[in-house]
Amino acid sequence: MTLRTPNARHLMLLLAALLAWLPPAHATDPTRTLGQLHHIALRAEEGAPASIVSMAQTEDGWLWLSTRMGLFRYDGFTFEKIPLQPPSSNESEATWTIYAAPGGDLWVAGANGGVARVRDGTATLYGTADGLPGHVAINQFATDGDGGLWATSEVGVYRLDGSRWKEVSSQTGIPREIDMFLEDVRGNLWAGTDGNLYVLRKGARRFEDTGIHSGSRSHLMMHPDGSLWQRNNEGLHPLPGEWGKPVPHPRPKRENSDTTIFDRDGNLWSVACAENLCRMSARDIGKATTADASDPAMQTFSEDLGMTSQATMTLMEDRDGHVWISTKMGLDTFRDTWLSRIRFPKPEVYFALVEDGHGQVWTGTAARTGYPDLLWKLTPDPVAIPGFDGAINSAYRDTDGSLWLGGSGTLWHKRDGKIDTVDLPDDAADRRTIVQAIARDGMGRLWISLRLRGVYVRDVDGWLPASTIAPFPALAPAVIHVDPAGKPWFGYLDGTVATLDGNTLRRFDAGTGMEQGPVTAIATIGDHLVVGSEHGLSFFDGERFQRLAAQPADRFNSITGIVRSKEGCVWAYGIAGVIRFTPQAWDAALKQPKVPVEVQLLTMEDGLAGPAQLVRPLPTALAASDGRLWFAGSQGLAWLDPSILPSPLLPPPVVIKSVNSGATTFRPGDIVRLHDTRDLSVMYTALAPGRPRGLSFRYKLEGADSAVQDAGNRHEALYTDLAPGRYSFWAEASYDGLHWSRSTPFAVTVTPRLVERTPFKVFCLLVAAGLVWLAHRWRVGLLTQRLRLRLDERHGERERIARELHDTLLQGVQGLILKFQAFVDGLSKDDTARAALERSIDHAEALLVEGRDRVKGLRNHASEKGSLEDRIASLADDDVGIPVFFGVQYGSRRRPVNPVVIDEVYSIVREAVINAMQHSHAQSIRIMMEHARRALNIHVSDDGDGFAAVPDARGGGNGHFGLVGMRERARRMGGKLKVQSAPQRGTLVTVSIPARVAYAGNGRKKHI
Repeated sequence: MTLRTPNARHLMLLLAALLAWLPPAHATDPTRTLGQLHHIALRAEEGAPASIVSMAQTEDGWLWLSTRMGLFRYDGFTFEKIPLQPPSSNESEATWTIYAAPGGDLWVAGANGGVARVRDGTATLYGTADGLPGHVAINQFATDGDGGLWATSEVGVYRLDGSRWKEVSSQTGIPREIDMFLEDVRGNLWAGTDGNLYVLRKGARRFEDTGIHSGSRSHLMMHPDGSLWQRNNEGLHPLPGEWGKPVPHPRPKRENSDTTIFDRDGNLWSVACAENLCRMSARDIGKATTADASDPAMQTFSEDLGMTSQATMTLMEDRDGHVWISTKMGLDTFRDTWLSRIRFPKPEVYFALVEDGHGQVWTGTAARTGYPDLLWKLTPDPVAIPGFDGAINSAYRDTDGSLWLGGSGTLWHKRDGKIDTVDLPDDAADRRTIVQAIARDGMGRLWISLRLRGVYVRDVDGWLPASTIAPFPALAPAVIHVDPAGKPWFGYLDGTVATLDGNTLRRFDAGTGMEQGPVTAIATIGDHLVVGSEHGLSFFDGERFQRLAAQPADRFNSITGIVRSKEGCVWAYGIAGVIRFTPQAWDAALKQPKVPVEVQLLTMEDGLAGPAQLVRPLPTALAASDGRLWFAGSQGLAWLDPSILPSPLLPPPVVIKSVNSGATTFRPGDIVRLHDTRDLSVMYTALAPGRPRGLSFRYKLEGADSAVQDAGNRHEALYTDLAPGRYSFWAEASYDGLHWSRSTPFAVTVTPRLVERTPFKVFCLLVAAGLVWLAHRWRVGLLTQRLRLRLDERHGERERIARELHDTLLQGVQGLILKFQAFVDGLSKDDTARAALERSIDHAEALLVEGRDRVKGLRNHASEKGSLEDRIASLADDDVGIPVFFGVQYGSRRRPVNPVVIDEVYSIVREAVINAMQHSHAQSIRIMMEHARRALNIHVSDDGDGFAAVPDARGGGNGHFGLVGMRERARRMGGKLKVQSAPQRGTLVTVSIPARVAYAGNGRKKHI
């Protein structure tokens, strides 16, 4: 599945530009034979279909295969069958010719007629209703320079006109049946018959006869330099004139199979030869070339190639330079590798590599099978030395150029072309003790390690145990190395290292850094001694061994060979493969051993014969004097020339194969929108049909993954229960973990369920807010009711006090006054006490009147004294000594004040006015009453002296409650009192009573 985005297009253009500047990848080295090329056989066990009659590689990188079982595509990992017919169709699935067209389309001819065009994973079928012949297979497709698509069959030539095929045999200008098409790099289309060659020049309407004779066995090919070549009964040669001259052209993006081709290095490949597979090196192609299996320069099929079948059918070179050959039983591919494998007449293992003083490389074997182990001269092809028979477990070149070969109970010395047997110490020969290491130190002493016997040294008197020179351990060393100073170093399987300086032995163990397991390799690289162990690679700094950090951590495990090539690179052969340090990387590793450096890893995909052999013979790497490096692997022997660097290995393109969610499968180009299920499964792959091994993958679903997910070699990404939102998925592939190719990202949208949608959440919030509001209103109503009850209780208490005062105190005082008045009336008018008593009675009557007024004030309702506005207005009209200005401001409507509240508010306002008059020396007072919707607000301001606004703690003497009393009155009504004042800036007193308490009405009972 691919979704195009502007960024992805820009990335692809940049990648294409980069590829154009890179050196061209080699197909197959002209200097190597078929047997030296890297070969992979894909049979039915690997899922490969049989009887592949045609192959093609489309511009996107897919490898397509046409078989009698149908159409298949291959990415390097899986052979996938692509259905062309509807599920209910009764038509045959067998296909014939396939063709990768410019622009990315794949055209497929049905074996029983009809054509299918495959584009973006969708097949469009064409049949007789679209102008094609019935029950006749198309033999070949081609595209002319103007983009027109042609097809040829045994009944005629057809050209696609829009969406229909048109039979144009009579319009081509070719009088005979066309045997083949060929597109050249100039944009011309060639047609071959059993007579002549014809060409349709770019822009022309008809083919023209070139006059070049063709013939029934003729085959037309294009050379990688752009020239055209013909193979016929007369041999192989370029076409005459301009057609046989090179033409610069870009590297093709698509490939189609044929029976004879040139690869990009100019080597000739053919399955149309007597041996069914022939290859001729580009350097051997000349005017006298017959291009037949009988040509001495032609390399032919042999059984030891291990191909899927000798019955070859067609071949093709893909855009990475790999040559594919289809057979009756599967699929074979050949490609060049940096390392070249040595092919022995029979399988050989356990190689003892050594170079003599003349620059000749030798190897012995120690397979110990039913076949004899031999000594081989490597040219590089192996040549057995006649007359020698014996397993060789170790090999060493002496300082004079002669060779020492250690066997089982035998020691050979090869000098001046002769091989002599040298006696071993004690009964080593009788016990067939293995000689596992040999070396000569700077003092001329020859050292050998005998398995289970220890170390021996040879002098003029013969062999002596090493313990006679120094306190050597009883354990026999696995390796012996002599450094440039002539000091021997011994590596043991217990993980220790020892060195002998004269007759002084120094040992290194875990306390000096040797804690990496059994020692399997020792070498001197520059100024440092380097040791390979089972669990790492370390170097000696003069005092202790420093272990090199690796990434991954096991990359440097089980190193059994360490060499340095002429250009300064360091090579270490271990269980992971051959590790190559550039000079810069090696220097960086020595300076900072705890920091992993970038290295190159060579594996079997690079021609290596498996991981390093881990037991004798050691070492497994040899740097020859001619510059070649030799490596003894667990499955064979290989060499390379480090001065010839291979083309950079770029990561292959990554594609999304399928996207699934539950039972829904999304097609390429579909919008991925998840509704019912939140699970997502993405299948991805890398299009690396020729080199799938060694690839690693990673992916990320942006919006869900916080970091890139390392997938290893897994091809599927799984996600469950994704949250609603927008995501973007991409996958990447890499060979080395440093350079990655990325798929075109595609968007994923997870739609929210009803309960996850914003409107639903808003609705829930509104409902919750409504419930909170209702609860709040209920609570406010409850509090208001309680407040009103308290006010009612207060007024009830006032009425009770008024009754008590009237019925007791006032009535009793009235009786006393009457009694005193009767007593006074009985006195003489001239009595001096009479006047005093009358004055007292008058004063008592005045007090009684005032008391009755007070009782009346307790019992009378506020409404009887007028509205709040009237009472405050009457306060303003009283002669208080200074001007009082009063105003009322109404909101949307005038609202009557609860009678219960009028007395309290009036008392607060009256107290504020009295305070302003008596204490602030105000010149004027302003009173403003505001009927607001939420509250009743009264503002009392003066222009007096002001004060620091703190609560007045003085209480109620002479009816003055002070600020404390004013706040208590406001609090009892659920209101607030706010005092704002500053010295010399006057005072503002604001009382605010909530509307639910202040205003009358709302269906509530009013208590007077």
